[in-house]
Amino acid sequence: MTSHSHKELVEELNRHRAEVSKLRNSLNELDAEKELWFRKKEEISSKIRAGIQKIKDSRAKRDALTNEVKNLKSKRDGLNREVKPKSEELEILKKDAAEASKKLDVKDSPSRIKQQMEKLEFKIETDTVSFEKEKELMKKIKELKKDYDKISILRDSNKNVRKVLDAVRKSKKDANEIHRAIQDKAKQSQALHEEIIRLSKEIDILKTEENDAFKKFSELRKKFHEANNEFKEKLKLMNDAKSQLDKIYLDKKERRKQEEESFLKSKFLNNYLV
Repeated sequence: MTSHSHKELVEELNRHRAEVSKLRNSLNELDAEKELWFRKKEEISSKIRAGIQKIKDSRAKRDALTNEVKNLKSKRDGLNREVKPKSEELEILKKDAAEASKKLDVKDSPSRIKQQMEKLEFKIETDTVSFEKEKELMKKIKELKKDYDKISILRDSNKNVRKVLDAVRKSKKDANEIHRAIQDKAKQSQALHEEIIRLSKEIDILKTEENDAFKKFSELRKKFHEANNEFKEKLKLMNDAKSQLDKIYLDKKERRKQEEESFLKSKFLNNYLV
């Protein structure tokens, strides 16, 4: 091996070392950028998963509200169906009560009539009245009792009117309360539906970003593998050049040792012969 060959090997080794160092730096940069895009892709994927879970939760709540609204509508419609026949019954009872009131032709209230009856009875019991006067008073009491009985009939009729009227009012009140509940739950359901649409649009955008990030990561991973293969090739060339230089050094060292041994042996023999 000539000194020129040794010099060429040293230059080749230095060139390979520079190239290996440059490739190592490039690999580190590619690896860092590759991992950056991978983390970005994972962050976007995490947001997508969270968004999908929110959609599932919102859809479950919306569907539950939809079922509640359906059941409430059924109850409300049932109450409204009850109101119609009751209202018709109420109108009939009112009409009957009005006609009965006309036929009875009683002006005083039941309490007023009862008060008059009690007053006359007390008068008969406590006052000294003639037989004729007592007969007159008893006749008056009898007439008042007839009026009282008539009014009692009217009072029962009015009582029926009030009973049906209360039932109609209660059914309407319950139906209105249920209707307000329906509106409130329908509003909540609509808000959740709009939230689902909004989240779906966001996820579509995130999926595009996720795909772009993964493409970038894949491109960098490919470049990294290509650069890594080149790095391995250059590292092998550098090691080969170093091995050759090491061999030259060892061969040179071995020759020097042999030359020294030969010199010492020759010197020993010369001294011995002399």
